[in-house]
Amino acid sequence: MTNLYPDKMAEIYDAMYQSFINYDKEYTFYNNLLQKNNPKSILEIGSGTGNLAQRFIENKQNYTGLDYSKSMISISQKRNPNCEFIHADMRDFNLEKKVDAIIITSRSTSYLISNNDINDTFSCLYNNLNTEGIIIFDFIDANRFIPHIKENTAIIHSAQHKGINYSRKSSWEVSMHDNFLLEWTAKYYSDEIDNTKIIANDYATVRVFTLNEMQLFLYLNHFEIIEIIDRKTYAYDTFVIVAQKKS
Repeated sequence: MTNLYPDKMAEIYDAMYQSFINYDKEYTFYNNLLQKNNPKSILEIGSGTGNLAQRFIENKQNYTGLDYSKSMISISQKRNPNCEFIHADMRDFNLEKKVDAIIITSRSTSYLISNNDINDTFSCLYNNLNTEGIIIFDFIDANRFIPHIKENTAIIHSAQHKGINYSRKSSWEVSMHDNFLLEWTAKYYSDEIDNTKIIANDYATVRVFTLNEMQLFLYLNHFEIIEIIDRKTYAYDTFVIVAQKKS
């Protein structure tokens, strides 16, 4: 994985995502799942610019954020000065103190492009959880997303930041490599979509999964599935899985 968001792009990302994600509803969704298991400590992986963190802290929950992007963490820390954020890779981190629950949000699993990436991540989650701890994470459903992008060549999002209008035009190509890999391209524009006004390009190889694949990965890494939720988000059909660490 690479640092996809340098300082300026992290700010634009923050503004753009707040324009089409209702973070109050997002917090309510995850918190309702968490409270079924009554965790006393929570780690969010993919904490980004700290929008969910803000809600957890406001509700006086024992929350820690973790992200791979230093630029994202910088914004998170300004937004939540009394909260702990860790710069780390979800495939390889060690908490000073294990937690009761780990959530991976914002389809961050898409950046786990190899089977080793996924197994390393689940192994790391297992090792950082207390006994009978839970994980909650979402992933893009390959069976629905790949046909969708075959029929829709681009998705456009717009947002305003510091008085400037920005747009992002995203497109995907299905890779012929192993697994369900996609080559994601995003072009960012100021004002309107005009190729003379491109301010940044973003490229990444990402992965989408079938439900059966993810069920098998969890089984092999000693997690028992508690709940599977079919959830449509702002642009993607996803599954959310709640699973518990087995002894």
